[in-house]
Amino acid sequence: MNLRRKTRIIVGTMFLGLIVILYFLSENFLLNNDGAGSISVYEQDVAIAYLMLMIVAAGLLFGVVTILLLEKQVLSRLTRLSNGIQSIGTSGDITARVSMPGTDELSVLGGTINGLLAAMEQSESELRGLYNEERTLRQTLEAEIKKRVEFTRALVHELKTPVTPVMASSELLLQKLKDEPLYGLAQNINQGANNLNRRIDELLDLAKGEVGMLRLNLEPMEPRQLLQRIVDEEMPVAMRSEQTLTSELPGSLPVVVADEERFRQVVLNLLNNAVKFTPPGGKITLKARVEHDNLVVEVQDTGKGIGPDEQKVLFEPYRSLESEHERLGGLGLGLSLSKTLVELHGGRIWVMSEKGKGSTFGFSIPLAAAGQKEKVSTGNKS
Repeated sequence: MNLRRKTRIIVGTMFLGLIVILYFLSENFLLNNDGAGSISVYEQDVAIAYLMLMIVAAGLLFGVVTILLLEKQVLSRLTRLSNGIQSIGTSGDITARVSMPGTDELSVLGGTINGLLAAMEQSESELRGLYNEERTLRQTLEAEIKKRVEFTRALVHELKTPVTPVMASSELLLQKLKDEPLYGLAQNINQGANNLNRRIDELLDLAKGEVGMLRLNLEPMEPRQLLQRIVDEEMPVAMRSEQTLTSELPGSLPVVVADEERFRQVVLNLLNNAVKFTPPGGKITLKARVEHDNLVVEVQDTGKGIGPDEQKVLFEPYRSLESEHERLGGLGLGLSLSKTLVELHGGRIWVMSEKGKGSTFGFSIPLAAAGQKEKVSTGNKS
């Protein structure tokens, strides 16, 4: 039986009871009057007043009883339902259920709430299963990544061991054969050894960056002097490739909080990339400026340019320009590593290029690194 029907029965029954009570009171009053014969006006008024008081008393009794019955049937059940819901909400125990027996609307509502709790319990169980599965997969992945990093470190060590004496010996040969016909051969050996050493370092840095082990040593630095030194050092490289390397730097640049060696590494990667893809007779320009509290560095070249599809994957590891890959070699790590290093500084890197119209690679890092020191763990340079 629903609450509306129960309420109608209670109110209707009490209303009929009131009518019966009033009827008997009226009959009793009329019988008393008939038995007494003629009564005075005063006595009639008193009798009417008593009758009215009896009617009011009966009405009050009717109202009180009705309220008590409704409270028992509705309000007490509502309170019970509310307390049950509040108890579940306080404890957070979704395995508990609301106790609301019966077949009325409140019982149906209690059943609906219990159904929702059961659905939540099932969802929580499924989520816990997914979480446990994800945790197992994450642990497996972390173990595989650790193995990969350890393998990369071992590989780097094994490769650097034979490369180091080659580099040292080639430096000595360059000094000994400075004016000899074999100087060019010694120069090629030295350049190849240095390139190989750089590739090994890039491979190790990229592996560290992928697992969050790459660290920055943030300190104040003078960017203008550093950029000019880099241009001066790379000038002979550009000249050997019959290219023109120039710089367009302002008279002064503000101090930047950054890892100087990593900053230098990014600039060198962009310059070496420009040298690779700029034909003889081309021009490479290093620019710098301050823009919106950021230091912006750009390397502009007059090379063949890069198409839109190639630009989308240019900063991904192990990706290179396919048309030039065989001639230039390399693993395609330089730009990917540069992106990682710039983002560790809280900056971003980009490329603007068009086929046949050269390319401009640029990056920006914040001038102040107060927020970066909270996000980037500082440590010794690798």
